[in-house]
Amino acid sequence: MNTDLELTLKHLKALVACDTSNPPRKIEQSGLISYLNSLDFITPQVTDLGEGSFNILLAKGSPKYLVNVHLDTVPAGDAWISNPHDLIIDNGKAIGLGACDIKGAAACLLTLLQRGMSDYAILFSTDEEAGQSTCVKEYIKSRPSFEGVIVAEPTQNMAVICHRGIVTGTQEFFGQAGHSTDQTAKTDNAIHKLTHWSENALKVAQSHDHSSFEGLSGIAFNLGIIEGGIKPNFIADHAQVKFGMRPLPGQSHDDLLDEINATSNNDYKFTKGFIAPALPSSGDIKSLELFVDELDLNLSPPVNFWTEASLFSEAGYKAIVFGPGDIADAHQPNESVDIDQLDQALINFKKIIQ
Repeated sequence: MNTDLELTLKHLKALVACDTSNPPRKIEQSGLISYLNSLDFITPQVTDLGEGSFNILLAKGSPKYLVNVHLDTVPAGDAWISNPHDLIIDNGKAIGLGACDIKGAAACLLTLLQRGMSDYAILFSTDEEAGQSTCVKEYIKSRPSFEGVIVAEPTQNMAVICHRGIVTGTQEFFGQAGHSTDQTAKTDNAIHKLTHWSENALKVAQSHDHSSFEGLSGIAFNLGIIEGGIKPNFIADHAQVKFGMRPLPGQSHDDLLDEINATSNNDYKFTKGFIAPALPSSGDIKSLELFVDELDLNLSPPVNFWTEASLFSEAGYKAIVFGPGDIADAHQPNESVDIDQLDQALINFKKIIQ
C-alpha cells in the first residue's frame, strides 16, 4: 500500500469516527470541526447556518474548480455487524458509516492538501442527507467565481452529467364528516377524493413512460405515506398523501403537478416538500460532456439518484458528479468503499485540483 493511500485511510478513520448522522445532525458535537481544525496544513473557514448545518470551506490560491463533499451520513440502523464509527479494513474494503457516501472522497482530498496543493477550493457541507440542502443553497448565494463544480458522490470514479430531478410534497383532501350510511360519503369522503387523485396521478406518470432523456426513461413516481380517517363507519373529513416524483432533465415539475391535479377541481391543498432540478438543469448536456473531457475523466451513463450538483447547475455553473464508491453500497448496513477506488480517486482528484 502506497503512503498516500495509507494517509487517506488515516483521515477516513478519523472522519468515520465522527458521528455526523442525519438525523440528528449533531455536527458540532461529533468532533468533525475539531478534527479539521486540528490539521496544521489547512485553515477551515466555518460558517454556522443553524440547526446543524455547517459550511466548512478550505481554500487557497486561485483554483479553477470547486469540489463539494457532504460529510453528513444517514443513521446507522441496527444491522451493522461492527461499530459503524470504527473503520475496518477487510478484504480490500474500508468499512464504516459514511466511508462510501462520501467521506472516502473527503479523505482523499485531505491527503492531497497535506501533500502540498497550492490552489484549491473544497466545500465540506453537512446537511445533504436532510433533504433541504441549506449549506449548498446558502453558499451559492455568495456567487463564488469558478469555472466548474465537482460534487462528490459514489459514482465508481466516473463522471455523472445527467440525473433526475426531485419533487416531494403533501397533498391534502377535505370532506364533510358524517355517518357512513349517508349516500354523500361517495363524494364527500376525503379518502375517496384522495383515492381518485392517486389513480389519476399514477395514470399521468404512466403516460410519460415513453418520455426519455439520454437513456433515462419515464417519470419515477411514488405514493409514500397515506393518512386519514377515524373509523369504518365515519365519513373522513381529512386525508393526505405524501408523494415523491423524479422528473427527467428538461421536464417542468410545475407542468407535471398541473397534469396530476387537472381533475381535482381545486378541492385539495398542496404543500411543497423538497423540490430541486435535474442535472443538467437546462437540459443542455453538451457543455458538460466537454467539461468531462477537459478533466480527463471517464463518462458515466445517466443515474437515477439526485445530487446537489443540480443546484449548482441551476445557478449557472458547469457541474458534474464524481467520487469513489458504488451507490449500491450507500445507505446500507456495513457500508464500504473499495480501497482500489480510493487509490484511483486520489489520482483523479489530483488532476482535477491542479
